[in-house]
Amino acid sequence: MLRLTRDTDAGWARQALSDIPALLSDHAHCEQKAAATALSLLTTYPEHAILAQPLARLAQEETSHFFKVLGEMTRRGLCLGRDRGDPYARGLLAAAAPGGVRLRDRLLISALIEGRSCERFGLLAAAAPEIGEERLGRLYRDLFAAEARHHSLFFDLAMQIFGETPTRKRLADLQEVEAELCRTLPHRPAIH
Repeated sequence: MLRLTRDTDAGWARQALSDIPALLSDHAHCEQKAAATALSLLTTYPEHAILAQPLARLAQEETSHFFKVLGEMTRRGLCLGRDRGDPYARGLLAAAAPGGVRLRDRLLISALIEGRSCERFGLLAAAAPEIGEERLGRLYRDLFAAEARHHSLFFDLAMQIFGETPTRKRLADLQEVEAELCRTLPHRPAIH
């Protein structure tokens, strides 16, 4: 179950698919940043041994997803392009608490980002074949389950380290921020 409180607007997938090169470039950058985030958490918080194996595996899997998206881009004759940034992720990270609970917030924010990616991969998997992009639909269908696992992993790690009650309370606060970002950010050919 995805811990999202707002569904993506109906027109998002159509807008995202209106510029497939930009969508794929953004997606590749998202996968690269997801791998980097897993490694950053692992090295920033070495005192939490519980993070080591799961986040190392996650970084490896996210890197493999990066290569899948990059392969699809290469097949289409596209280059990666510059990272245009992610106002959604920036907005969530701006809500992270400082100090000793920053790890909790980073784990929960990562869970929300992975959950939103999962939801949107499902939307892209359904919409892509409607415009003759069956192969692209399969790519997103293949990545859908991994994003759901990643969403759960981050949430479960936060629960194990910080306990159920404070984690669920803070998640509710961050869910509000996430829902507001989804409501206010314009649709664009990007994952978030």
